[in-house]
Amino acid sequence: MFTWENTWKEIEDSDTTIAVVPIGSTEQHGTNLPLASDSIITARVAEALADSLNAYLTPIIPIGTSPEHMSFRGTLTLTDDTLKAVLTDIIHSLTKSGFKTIIVVSLHGGNYVLWSYFISQLGKQFPNASLLVADLQHAWDEAYKGAGFTTPSMHADECEASLIASLRSDLVGPHAIDFPNPKDQLKGARLDPVGFPLDVREVSPWGALGEPSKGSREKGDLFWEVFLRIAVQDVRRQAGL
Repeated sequence: MFTWENTWKEIEDSDTTIAVVPIGSTEQHGTNLPLASDSIITARVAEALADSLNAYLTPIIPIGTSPEHMSFRGTLTLTDDTLKAVLTDIIHSLTKSGFKTIIVVSLHGGNYVLWSYFISQLGKQFPNASLLVADLQHAWDEAYKGAGFTTPSMHADECEASLIASLRSDLVGPHAIDFPNPKDQLKGARLDPVGFPLDVREVSPWGALGEPSKGSREKGDLFWEVFLRIAVQDVRRQAGL
């Protein structure tokens, strides 16, 4: 694996033509999880993929599209157009210097443009490269079951609390405020097309959509063990590698 800590010569001499581009977010995650939660999780996945593929891991884009969390202080957001422009420039940079397979990784569901028509349009702009947004749903579903989570994953919940506890236990605070059964409590709320609140604070004043107090490092460790193994296999297959 290569990163921005390598020299250009080391990357060039490696003959790698694969790049992994992680995109995270900076947004509220309840009362006991850091703003960087999605970025921390995405960075771990991207690192595992890049390591397996001996690829160039680009620096993470730590801000995504998070307008639904803007009523909580500290949240940062890009517009869809800005994220599109940033990703276009990054792909242009990579293809211009000889990368042929570019794998975009994001575990922040709010980065909707990554799963939209925009990606196919972007691919047409760079016909000499293969552009892939990693589909991690199968790996997520299998790991979710393997870790013993039973409620649907939404936001700043048992699952995310467990994943951060496994990766950065020092960033998990002791004062989790739960919001049980969020799906039931969203009835009548203003929702986006995928069923997520347009303003999370209108629904959950403390930011969680789930029960982060039930998270644990042990559950997170179980999740990562299954998830990373399957994710690497799935992405290799998706990229034809």
